This record gives sequence, C-alpha cells and structure tokens, in this order.
Amino acid sequence: MRLKALLVLALSVVAITLYWFPQPLVVGDYVLGGYPWYAPESSRGAMIAIGVIFTAVFLGLTALMFYISREVEKLPGNPEPAREELAW
Repeated sequence: MRLKALLVLALSVVAITLYWFPQPLVVGDYVLGGYPWYAPESSRGAMIAIGVIFTAVFLGLTALMFYISREVEKLPGNPEPAREELAW
C-alpha cells in the first residue's frame, strides 16, 4: 500500500515541478511546463494563481492519501494479503 502512495507522491512532485519550471519543455507541437512564464503578459497573473491553487490541491490530496493509507494499515481486520512463494 505504501508503494502506491509513494508513486502518487512522485508523480505529483513531477507535475508540480514541470508546471513551475521556468523553461518550457517543447515536445513536437506540445508545450509541457513553464505555463506561467510561457503565457502572454496579460494572463500571467491568472496562470500563477491557477498554479498556486493546483499546487495546494495536489499537495493536500497527497497528504490526505498518505494519512488514509496509514490509517487503513492500522486496521486489525484488514491484513496485508499473503504473497505466495513460487517454487520452481
């Protein structure tokens, strides 16, 4: 269970870093990242506000996921599934 939470945390960090990184990553016709700095000057403030909101939501949901996964692991009626050993 903890591995899935760590994977979600890593993907969240990558997405947040990609959004806030000042140099956009251009792949073909797609622009990945650098949105506040790549946006026109008139909408730069809106893109920064959107970034702050999404960053807070991503980090809040990731923290909530870690809390819930820790509480689920503590439940006595929910043991980890036993792994079967393969005998070759």
